[in-house]
Amino acid sequence: MIVFVYGSLKQNKKLHSYLKNSKFLGYATTCKKYPLILSKSGWYPYLINKPNIGYHIKGEVYKITSKTLKILDKLEEAPHYYYRKKICIKFNNKTIKAWVYFVRKPSKFTKKDLIDEF
Repeated sequence: MIVFVYGSLKQNKKLHSYLKNSKFLGYATTCKKYPLILSKSGWYPYLINKPNIGYHIKGEVYKITSKTLKILDKLEEAPHYYYRKKICIKFNNKTIKAWVYFVRKPSKFTKKDLIDEF
């Protein structure tokens, strides 16, 4: 399975250890633009499933096992807080599908709140 991570699961971020047994494949961006905003604490980002608003989000791609996917679901409190969906990402000069986590109940945001990378 392939997962696209855009926040605290990335290398050198506080939750990256959850991917320690996964294979890092490289860097990618989302095919479509999405809104990405920071939590009020600024500790983690929320990806919002509103295509064509915001930016092409920059992130990392990993090959993971079904066991790791279950761990990530628990960590992300899926499907209650975040939910997982396959989306198109641009990776190594091609497009592929990858799992990504979207926040279930997004905060209101304005254009100035949008970021393309965390």
